[in-house]
Amino acid sequence: MAISPYVYRLVLAERMLDLRQQAGLKTEDLSSASRIQRQKISHIETAKQRVDPEVIRQLLAHLDVQAHQFDSVMRLAAGSAEPGWWERFDDEMGPRQAFAAAIEQGARSIFQFQPFLMPGLLQTRNFAAVRAVADRSANSRRFSKARMLEAREKRQAILAGADAPRFQVIIDEGVLRRRSAPPDVMHEQIEHIIGSALNKCSVTVRILPFEAASNEHAQARTAFTQYAFTDPEALDITMVDTNVEDHLYQSHHTNDKDKLAVFAGLASELREAALSPAESIERLTEAAEAFLSRR
Repeated sequence: MAISPYVYRLVLAERMLDLRQQAGLKTEDLSSASRIQRQKISHIETAKQRVDPEVIRQLLAHLDVQAHQFDSVMRLAAGSAEPGWWERFDDEMGPRQAFAAAIEQGARSIFQFQPFLMPGLLQTRNFAAVRAVADRSANSRRFSKARMLEAREKRQAILAGADAPRFQVIIDEGVLRRRSAPPDVMHEQIEHIIGSALNKCSVTVRILPFEAASNEHAQARTAFTQYAFTDPEALDITMVDTNVEDHLYQSHHTNDKDKLAVFAGLASELREAALSPAESIERLTEAAEAFLSRR
């Protein structure tokens, strides 16, 4: 599966910024020389919008670019210009789900820690529908539950097929015990996770149990997801969930390296503390049976 246009756009933004700075040009200088609006150049360097590869070609003509650099940048420009399927859903699917879809496509591996909710890539239709109602205040007026559910199924399709990413998720045991949907929906949801763990070779589910020994790193305070890509042009990304918005940290950003190291340490400690896949299936089965008795 091809890497997401959004990921290519992030890398392109970094590359264009580096090339301009290496050439010793300010944004105004490059705008004047290329006759391309300063605002458009700024949008390219901050990955705010898709850009026509021809615009990149015009900018490169005014930068000190070697032949191999030119080819590499134009490849990124071509990849970033492709529309993502999630753009058809716009605000109807919810901006945070669209953001996740824009990153995870084409990932080689995805590691996620979920301390509060069922992971979106493994949510059932019924569970997602319940949460859409519960979280409606966070969505725009154009939000459509039906379109959101359609988009979620399209997102989840990345876990099937020969090129599926390796998806490892660690779920806090509190997620299994907390009634975040009616008991019958919770039972169905946990059974679905068990089935995914047993039947999808790309999926590994582990539970962080209540009795897990914790230390300095294992006190993860929020959900986070790490993405890695095969394409040498791509970058490693960590996305951190908050109640308000999702924060993105990139391996190409110097200022993000310390933050990425924190989450790398957290992921390592969580892997150490979590139950094995087989033990996790047992814990999931216990939780599913507990909700079955409440129906």
